[in-house]
Amino acid sequence: MSFLKSDTIWPFCIPILWLVAVLTLVAIDVSSPHAQPLRLPRVASLARISPDIPPAQQVPAMSNRGRKSPARAFALSLLFPGAGELYSGRKRGLVFSALEISALTTSIVHNGRGNDRKATSIAFANAHWDSLLCAPNCLDPSVGTEQLGDSGSQQYYEQIGKYNKFQEGWDDFDPAHVGISPNRDTYVTMQHNMNQAFKRSDWAIGVILLNHFVSAIHAALLVRLDNRKLDSPPIQESKLRLHIDTFDPYGRFAPRATMTLSF
Repeated sequence: MSFLKSDTIWPFCIPILWLVAVLTLVAIDVSSPHAQPLRLPRVASLARISPDIPPAQQVPAMSNRGRKSPARAFALSLLFPGAGELYSGRKRGLVFSALEISALTTSIVHNGRGNDRKATSIAFANAHWDSLLCAPNCLDPSVGTEQLGDSGSQQYYEQIGKYNKFQEGWDDFDPAHVGISPNRDTYVTMQHNMNQAFKRSDWAIGVILLNHFVSAIHAALLVRLDNRKLDSPPIQESKLRLHIDTFDPYGRFAPRATMTLSF
C-alpha cells in the first residue's frame, strides 16, 4: 500500500506529445519526399516551343492534385488523435478522437478523486493516530525492521496503517482485542480506495499515449496508400478465356481449342 503521485505525472505527458509533434512538423520539409522538387516531363517536340514564351512557362507542370503528406498526417494525429485521418479524408478518425476525450476525462476524474481520498485519509490519520500512544517501541529503530518516516511524509502515512509495529498508536487500540483496531481498518480501506483511483488515472494516461501513436501511424499509412494509388496506373484485371470447337464451319469433325489472355 503506497501513495501514488499520479497528480504529478499525467500533466507532463501531453506537453511531451506536443513537443514530439512540433519536431515532426519541423522535419516535414526535410524528410518528406514531397519537399523535393518534382521532375518535369520532357517536351515531346522542341519544334512546338514558342521562342516568345519563357522556358519556365513552356514546360507543362506535373499535376500534384490529390497527393498529401504522410508526415503531416502523422504529426496531426500525434497532436490530436483522429486529426490525421480527417486530413486524409476519413471520418473514421473520429473514433480516435472520441477515445482521446473519453480517456482524458477518465484520467482527470479519477486523479481528482484520488487526491480527494488522499486528503480525507490524511485527515483521518491525523485525528486518530498519535506516536505518543505507541511510544517508545514504535519510535525505537532497534525494535522491528520498520522505521517511522518523518511526520507528514508519504512513508509516514503508509507505515502507520501497514505495519503492526505502529498499531498501538491508534486511539481505539485494545490490547485484549485480537486483530487490528476499527480505526486502523477504516484507514487501510481509505488508502486502498485512494490507490485504486490513482491506478485508474494511470491506466487512462497509458490509453492516451497509445491512442496518440496508433492514430498517428494509422493516418500516415492511409495517406501513403492513397499516394501510391495516385502514382501507379490502375491495374486491369487479367482474364483467361478458353473456347473449344468440335466441328469446323463445314460441319466436319475437327476438334480445336482457342485460348486468349487479356491484361
